[in-house]
Amino acid sequence: MNRTIQTIALVACAGLLLGILLVLAGIGRNGVRIELAGDVNVAGMHDTVTLSFTEPVPLVMEEPGHLITTGPDGKPVPTAVTLLPCPECGASMLPVRWSPWSGEIEWACPVCGERVTRPAEPD
Repeated sequence: MNRTIQTIALVACAGLLLGILLVLAGIGRNGVRIELAGDVNVAGMHDTVTLSFTEPVPLVMEEPGHLITTGPDGKPVPTAVTLLPCPECGASMLPVRWSPWSGEIEWACPVCGERVTRPAEPD
């Protein structure tokens, strides 16, 4: 009886280890799928910063903030915040897959469907 329980426990542990190995192999091969849904809100910085540009300029913020763009008459001006612009159409690309082993992120363009894989940024 004791031998039977030990055999069943050994088979169960081996099955669990095999399952974990298969999951890790799948993550290593396919990465972790990222799904974005709904609005993305950036909250933080309470101070107001007034900037004026005549041409497109990359804006780097060290801390999270709230970005509001207005024209000379105080009306809203369209603004695009892009983590990675699409090399084909220029639209904002979204992350769709991340590999925890290499740190690579796969980006996809929601407009034209272009896919780009970028390595992790060095610290």
